[in-house]
Formats: sequence, C-alpha cells, structure tokens
Amino acid sequence: MMLSDKAENFLIKLKAELLLRGKNETEIEEIIDELHDHLAIAEANNEDVSSIVNTPIKAYADNFSEELSRDTGLGKFIYYLATFLILIFIIPRMIDNSFTLSLSLILYITFGYLLVFIFDLIVLKKAIVRWGDNKKTYIVVGIWSVTAFLLFIGLEWLTRHYPLVTFWNPSFITNIIMGSILLVISVIITIIKKQKFFGLILIGLCLPEIIGLLVTGKDYTNTNFLIISLIGLIIFNCAFIGYTIYAYYKDKRSKN
Repeated sequence: MMLSDKAENFLIKLKAELLLRGKNETEIEEIIDELHDHLAIAEANNEDVSSIVNTPIKAYADNFSEELSRDTGLGKFIYYLATFLILIFIIPRMIDNSFTLSLSLILYITFGYLLVFIFDLIVLKKAIVRWGDNKKTYIVVGIWSVTAFLLFIGLEWLTRHYPLVTFWNPSFITNIIMGSILLVISVIITIIKKQKFFGLILIGLCLPEIIGLLVTGKDYTNTNFLIISLIGLIIFNCAFIGYTIYAYYKDKRSKN
C-alpha cells in the first residue's frame, strides 16, 4: 500500500537514525515494515497519523533503541570494506602495470578508506536523518561525492608522481600474474560469500585495462590504451550510477 510522502520520509529518517546508533539491521527492517503497514492502513482509513510522523526522529528512535540489539556485524563490515578498498586500489594498478608499493600508496589507501567510511557512516546517514528523501539530501551527497572524487584524483596524481618511499617495484610479468591471480581469487570469494556485486565492481574496474592491454599489445604508453581505459571507466561509472538509482526506486516501489 502507498504511503504519503511525509510518512515515507519519516520511515526513511527513522531507519537512518537507528542504523547510526549501531542497531541490528534485520531487526530495524522488521520494525520499519511493521510501522509501514500500520501507517499505510491508518492513512487508507483516513486516520490522523500526525502524532507519529510529527514526532522528533530521535525521540521516536529512543522508544526502540533499548529493545534492539547492537549490530555485531559492524566489525565484519569494517574488515570487508578495508579489504575491498585495498583490492580495488591494488588490482587495477597491477593490471595496467603501474603498481608500486610505496609509502604514498599506503597513505592513499588509508585516506581513501577513511573517506568512504566517513561518507557512509556520517555524511550520508546524517543527511538522511536530517532531511530524509529531500532535495537537500541529494545536494549534500552530490557536493560530497564531487569533492571526494576530486580528492581521489589529486591523491592519485600525488601517489604516481611522489611515491615518497618505494618499498617494492615489481616487473611487468609479476604485476600481470599477481594482478590476474588476485582478481580471479577475489571474484571467486565474492561469489562464495554471495557478494557478487563487489565482484562485478572489481571486474568493471579492471576490464578497461584488460581490453586496452589486448588492443595495444601490452603498450601501456600507447595513447589508444589511455583512451580505451578512460572510455571504459566512464561507461562503467555511468552503468554503476544508473543501476544504483534503478535499484533504489525498485526497492521503494516494492515496499509501497
């Protein structure tokens, strides 16, 4: 059943608030589903639900906070996120033969992890709690995303031009072999762990480099290789954003 925009926004904010408090996501979903059905029935019967949807989110979350268990999967999430980010920073570099283990790369990966972690746990959820499904949320997330993207580009340039201290500079053959093995193992693990989405991201990031490798005959300095890689990454990013938007609205429609 359909909910009014105000009721829908209330549930979105409540879910984000409970997630920020580190509560179990499965239990949160159960509460949100129950509230969704309750509000939908009440609105269908023209009953006044203002006493619920006008309640401050933090005050309403307090009613459930003590009943919900803490999310024991947070540590696992942090571990998986760190591992995944290390892989997406390293594997494509090995495939395009630009991988060098340096102090600047280690700092880059660490900063990238903190940037993604801060975005997920603070910027995104805080914006949702404050504004819900509102234009302000999208503006804040958009500004943060563009800023983070520019920071990554700047850090990428600094990492490649100022390695600070180089610990290991593998050969072309070593890079290709290790990169290919890591890619295959990583994809298999994501399939076993039922996290195919992350495996597809890894493949999507490496595919432009692999195509460029085949077309240019291992010449990474060739202009065609750079063009192919760039076009491939742009297509992948557009497809990723398109899928994310599609999945969001599909999930939203199914709940209504």
